[in-house]
Amino acid sequence: MAARILVIEDQEDIRNLLHALLVAEGHEVEHASDGRLGVAKAQAMGPDLILLDLMMPQMHGYEVIQHLRAAPKTQRVPIIVMSVKSYPSDQRKALDMGGTLFLQKPFDPKVLLATVRAALRSTLITFWGTRGSIASPGAETARYGGNTPCVSIEHSGSMVIFDAGTGIRKLGVAIQSGAQGRSQDIHLFLSHTHWDHIQGLPFFAPAYVAGNRLQIFGPRSAAKPLEQVVAGQMESEYFPVALSDMAASIEFEEYRGQSKAVGPFLVSAEYVNHPGVTLAYRVDAPGLSVAYATDVEPYRRRLPGGAPDMEAEAILGRELDSGMVKLVSGVDVLIADAQYLPEEYAAKVGWGHTCYLDTVELAIAAKVKRLVLFSHDPAHDDASVDRKLQACRALMLERGADIEVLAAAEGAPMLVAANAPL
Repeated sequence: MAARILVIEDQEDIRNLLHALLVAEGHEVEHASDGRLGVAKAQAMGPDLILLDLMMPQMHGYEVIQHLRAAPKTQRVPIIVMSVKSYPSDQRKALDMGGTLFLQKPFDPKVLLATVRAALRSTLITFWGTRGSIASPGAETARYGGNTPCVSIEHSGSMVIFDAGTGIRKLGVAIQSGAQGRSQDIHLFLSHTHWDHIQGLPFFAPAYVAGNRLQIFGPRSAAKPLEQVVAGQMESEYFPVALSDMAASIEFEEYRGQSKAVGPFLVSAEYVNHPGVTLAYRVDAPGLSVAYATDVEPYRRRLPGGAPDMEAEAILGRELDSGMVKLVSGVDVLIADAQYLPEEYAAKVGWGHTCYLDTVELAIAAKVKRLVLFSHDPAHDDASVDRKLQACRALMLERGADIEVLAAAEGAPMLVAANAPL
């Protein structure tokens, strides 16, 4: 797979080596000798992949990562960070700030090429909005993000988007920034039409560009067609631009869970327990699978209790919840609702969200490889999400489950290699 690769490296001998190796693989390669020049070249070039040294003149690699992740054109570009610095804290910092992979110098050329190949054929997951219920921007939510749900999944040049909360605004800017005048064919899957999952659509830049095609899939509500529900929030009483005024071609399809092929992706879905009509999705790409299951409350938590036969009630609860286990079974990445702490959930049973204890149980039952906690409560600051994350990791260890747990954070893309350990 030929790609446009930018090498940002101050040592000339390493630049020359990387250039020779990558050109021999058929890639188009440009390079920069310092961090400041690298940022400028990245914006001009729009590369498919960046190889970045950490310690450079003018601007070190950490600063470069910050600039690249702040710019729409390079926000989603995978970055392989290369450095002689072997301190785990430095490596974690580079990845936490938005680096995608870390390669220790000096490196074996074969390892370098294998890392590049893996990065180019991997699936890229980007969280544009991670917050449940209502946006909660501010300094206290800066690390994990305050926008409402939106997630993009990219593979082999194709993208599918899940939900259109306030986070979709930045995604739209990034899409148009990289379009370079080309028309875009965009596929958006809605889990449901509660406000926090559709309120960003009126601010989605590609919908205003003639020649673009936006296909919106989602469940029909209990009483209205999908298109009518989405258009309703753009009526003149609520918004100055009507859905029909958008210049792109916008098509709606009421989706009922049937398998649908979108480029290299096969998308399927299952109805889940949440007020109204709600879907959880599974996406299968070549050699890899991802599930998106936000706004879900286990059925067993909503059974009335006190039935004459409590065992029968427990069996019914397990049967009703088995559909979710089946949908996400064995996925490489499960993006799952984990909004409440146990002490909060007792007062919020029936609100349609999940206590993290149930999220961990779902991941274990489904034997997933990686769990990403999602739909953070708007009242939880970054420190609260940190504590929830640590509690989930401790619970996995206690249960003897070899499942990596992360908390969804806006901005930095997550690279997931097909058929490779996570």
